[in-house]
Amino acid sequence: MANDVSTSEKLQKENISNIWKIICMDFLVLNIILSALNIEKFMSLLLSKSMLDNSLFKLLSSFILGILIVKLLLNILPAETKHNIIFGKLKYSLPGHRAFTVHAKKDPRIDMENLEKILGVLPTLPSEQNRVWYKIYQKHKNDEQIVDSHLKFLFFRDSSILTIFILIGFIILCITFKATLFQWILSISFITIQLIIFIISARNNGIRFVQNVLCLESHRDLP
Repeated sequence: MANDVSTSEKLQKENISNIWKIICMDFLVLNIILSALNIEKFMSLLLSKSMLDNSLFKLLSSFILGILIVKLLLNILPAETKHNIIFGKLKYSLPGHRAFTVHAKKDPRIDMENLEKILGVLPTLPSEQNRVWYKIYQKHKNDEQIVDSHLKFLFFRDSSILTIFILIGFIILCITFKATLFQWILSISFITIQLIIFIISARNNGIRFVQNVLCLESHRDLP
């Protein structure tokens, strides 16, 4: 499971609108929490003519600046580092590194016998497994099922990384605006739960992406 730069960049652009929706949702929820869960107070601040003088505007300004910083960090952060974070491994972190020895065997759709006839002896070394898997992926990368699974993996991967930055940024905001203990617990719990869901989804979709490629390959006609 290597990085196809042009394909990944194209898919990331398709995902960007959905990722911004998540950021806006986080902003709304966390602002309500910072407003002590008082909806009327939140709306009055939002509609206030003196918005330039209230804390919501300061928070909004900080958030907009935060988005720009997060976007920059997300683009600078190497894909390998993102994968290390998502899969919790410093080496051989991608599902492709265990494509044949682990993930292929767990998917009943994959015809292992036919796959071995097509590829010969299946690789067992992590680096070799990823290399062979990526070679297979290149043949099927335009298949609708593969594009969809790749898109989902990248979406949850990038959303997870963004959520980590949001968590860090919000901790700074809580300190700056002297949030109460109750606000701390609610906001950090909200972001942490979101992060856990995204990481689990990224892992599952990454594995499914690898399996879908092998499934297509295992059912193609022998040369």
